Amino acid sequence: MLNREKGVLVLIFISLLFVFSPIYYSVPILAMYSMSYRNITPSLLYNITSPLLNGFTDPKYYSFQAYGIKPPNVTPTIIHVATNAIFNDTGLTPENFTVYVPNGNYSMILMNVSIAETNGTQYDRQAYIFANGIPLFWGSTQEINNSTASVDLTMFENMIVGKNVTFQAVIENFYDAKLNITGLYHLNVTLLLYPGDKPEGLPNMFIPLFVSKYNYSYVVLNPLNPSVSQCVEIPNGTYMMKMLLYEEGGGLDEFWYANEPATRSIQVYYNNSLVGIVNPYETIYTGGIDLFWWKPMPSINTLAFHTPYIIDLTPMLALGNKAEISVHVTNLEEAYQLTGSTAFDWDISGVLMLWVNSSNPLISGKLLASYSRFIDSTPIFTSGYSATYYQESGNYLINYSATLDFKSGTEYSQVTQEGRFIAYQTFNSIYQKAYLDEEFNEYSLERGIVNSSMVIHGNYPVLLQLSAFATPITNPSVIPYNMTYLQNGTLSLGLYYYYSNTYSNYNYTTWINENETSQGGFSGILEIINKYGGALLVSLTSNNALTQKTLTAVTLVNDKGYEEVFNAEAIQNTTVKPVGYYIKISVSYIPIS
Repeated sequence: MLNREKGVLVLIFISLLFVFSPIYYSVPILAMYSMSYRNITPSLLYNITSPLLNGFTDPKYYSFQAYGIKPPNVTPTIIHVATNAIFNDTGLTPENFTVYVPNGNYSMILMNVSIAETNGTQYDRQAYIFANGIPLFWGSTQEINNSTASVDLTMFENMIVGKNVTFQAVIENFYDAKLNITGLYHLNVTLLLYPGDKPEGLPNMFIPLFVSKYNYSYVVLNPLNPSVSQCVEIPNGTYMMKMLLYEEGGGLDEFWYANEPATRSIQVYYNNSLVGIVNPYETIYTGGIDLFWWKPMPSINTLAFHTPYIIDLTPMLALGNKAEISVHVTNLEEAYQLTGSTAFDWDISGVLMLWVNSSNPLISGKLLASYSRFIDSTPIFTSGYSATYYQESGNYLINYSATLDFKSGTEYSQVTQEGRFIAYQTFNSIYQKAYLDEEFNEYSLERGIVNSSMVIHGNYPVLLQLSAFATPITNPSVIPYNMTYLQNGTLSLGLYYYYSNTYSNYNYTTWINENETSQGGFSGILEIINKYGGALLVSLTSNNALTQKTLTAVTLVNDKGYEEVFNAEAIQNTTVKPVGYYIKISVSYIPIS
């Protein structure tokens, strides 16, 4: 991934944990945590690309998401939004595509995003799709060959159907021929609209949050600016209000769960009151941790996020139609205090989704309960004979309820959120073991003029063990310089996500249980190309990796739907054609009635 400073090639490179001897501190490289009380040499995480990766293997798409959305058995209307759109040195500048989405009723709307990389070496890049500034797709690219992913846009049906819609496509690509970073990305975006009964209870008004100079919802937070706020005016007649937020760590926080502090919570404030917590997923891009673990099979939530988090804000309507909404990322200031670096970035994008009946205005409202608690132990370090030990934990509880009196009828709304997080680490100059787990729940209901409920459960565990060794072979005080590098490790990543939404007589439920393990390592020669530790793998001397993924996902509409079962293994075992290959792929869809 790339640092967000426009015009500067600051690459956030395939994360390779590796160690510098004391001489390296004469080079302006951002060490992870050079704390004065530590008696060990700190480890570093890198993100690397390589011109050695080339070639193509079956299936049709080199990388694809395990989570599949099975559409209705009807012929869809197909809208081509973007066809072979090219992204070279584009940065955050969007490519705009205005299309008309035909009027009608659709039981499901899907968006497919397929991306191909050509013309040489390139890094993994963020990939976003917005509509009129509102985020619809949040994902990333595969560094080589091509990838495909799909997302469900049915929630946005009232926003796009029967209208001319400007889709803003962003691939944050950077180009530098002097460093042989010449890869181009080709983007294809397609809408598939499936005719049928329109789901009940879809929002009918959308307000993008934190709109950037590029006219879409996007802001980067860091230790110097860990919060962002926006004043919004809520239309009278709004009887339900929810917030959808996307996030991802960048810079030195691309691998935040291996940092100290290792916990991050996205806190949402409404008129300075804490009203929600978003627990970030440990997204690992296709160059992350080990260059070869994700070729060809990507990690979880990489090509596209498929576990969106929604916060019900309906009780806050009792406070009136003007609001200040703020987002704050925890532990960024603490990371700066520990390291002296401000390069801990978080990308935030979001939308306020409203259900509005302008003919039934809100007359008055009253908060019945208003309680929030957020506890963080802060980092705890213990020095041992051969390693340093770190731990941190926290929990939160949020509860709001209100009565809302409308011109015609009264509504009662209640929202409860609770969660916990815990992190452990053991590390020394050549080894790190990092464990992080997040568990969270949200329950909301509305009763009265509307009968609605929402339940979200989530659990995101990750366990990383990595050892690495590096030796310079040219002067490390002069960039670029070369070094020999050896790495070996294991990763276990999990995702459990449950979402159920009921509106009147309509219920949509999905739950996903996805697990991935990777093990192996590689060795070779790296070229360090800038002060941030950006690296190119210029020579590969050993390479072995095994990545396994399993997924079980159930999707139900009014108790009918399907179960997806996915099982795959991918392998790396050569230095000659290190693109890897699948040794097993199994996907099945089982009807549920």
